[in-house]
Amino acid sequence: MKATLLIKNIENLYTCNQKNRIEHHAFIALHHDKIIDFGHHDPKKWIDDATRVLDARGECVVPAFIDCHFNSPLDELDGDRMRKVSDALYAMRMNGILTLISKDPSMRRKELFQEVLTSRHNPRMPVIQGIPDEKIRIPFLLSCGMNSLPHKMYSMQPLAFVLYVYRGVGASDLLRAMTCNPAWEFGLRDLGVIEKGRQGDLLVLGAPTIEEYFSQVGKQGIHRMIKSGIQFYPEILRC
Repeated sequence: MKATLLIKNIENLYTCNQKNRIEHHAFIALHHDKIIDFGHHDPKKWIDDATRVLDARGECVVPAFIDCHFNSPLDELDGDRMRKVSDALYAMRMNGILTLISKDPSMRRKELFQEVLTSRHNPRMPVIQGIPDEKIRIPFLLSCGMNSLPHKMYSMQPLAFVLYVYRGVGASDLLRAMTCNPAWEFGLRDLGVIEKGRQGDLLVLGAPTIEEYFSQVGKQGIHRMIKSGIQFYPEILRC
């Protein structure tokens, strides 16, 4: 078995696993939708003529983001509601949110590059959707708070920027709040971490560290997006 996709020269690979392991100057190999290997050893054994190889020199790789509190607008007619939901999902997908969780069964959908799951589970971890008055308890979950707040936010990065720069929340805690924490809280065993056998939902961030990623706002900080082992952003593949 060979890799169908391999990302090499990763400055920092954030696994978000139980040990919060970070691989430096690493690679990650995927066979179709699954992760088959990662680390800083020689990846040549996974490569053949059919392997698509991407270079992430100067960039970091993280699990794709998960928003655990996606709601639908209840005050709209069905046609308007579904159009607004589709527009919101597209905007969130372009900001690296490839999995969402909603309590509304009508929101459930599985598309090629994004999925909305439904769950009635009330999370035990606090869900942060804005700037809290009190000190944040760790671990926590981060959410755009779609249709549960008066404002619209289609990315978790601006809130993460404020929490990191102005409230002193650690970059690692923020990343886990967008990846492994919601995966663990809602029983998404294939998502939220980088481990062998897990689903290949990945983001290549245009920064060498998550500290640098969370310390900037106002530009597209995601260089590549990969869902189930398929790169869909940018649409034109660049090696």
